[in-house]
Amino acid sequence: MNLHVAQGDLDMFALNDSTRWNFKFFSKRAAVAMLASAALLSACGGGGDAGGSDSIPDSITVTSMDGPSGGSVGQTTTMNVKVTTTGNIAANEISYNWEQTAGTAVLSKSQNNGDYESTLSFIPGVAGDVTFKVTVSARGKTGSQSKSVPIN
Repeated sequence: MNLHVAQGDLDMFALNDSTRWNFKFFSKRAAVAMLASAALLSACGGGGDAGGSDSIPDSITVTSMDGPSGGSVGQTTTMNVKVTTTGNIAANEISYNWEQTAGTAVLSKSQNNGDYESTLSFIPGVAGDVTFKVTVSARGKTGSQSKSVPIN
């Protein structure tokens, strides 16, 4: 492919003696109008709607609930839950509520919350299945999950 450019074709963009661009192709009025239009368009910052449709709504989900496959009477048993969030929910906004929903009441329980997770430790007093439900909430959104642990 051969490209041929004649000297006269480049004259419209040549520098003159005072080092200003010489736009012979456009009138001064047209050149000023184009520059003003470009400046106005670049100053508007682009598109986007004011409705915020690009924002991600807040939500909270229990992603895993781990615990042992079994426990022993009088021994500490530990369960752990992990959550994920969308939107701008921070870890310190999440509340965790552990509730025993089945089985004989445990002797004691304690809860330790961390970043996007919570751990429940309990000591069962008798043999049988024990079920705990954890409910997580933040900004009016909730998620929950249950797990049973057989106690020997």
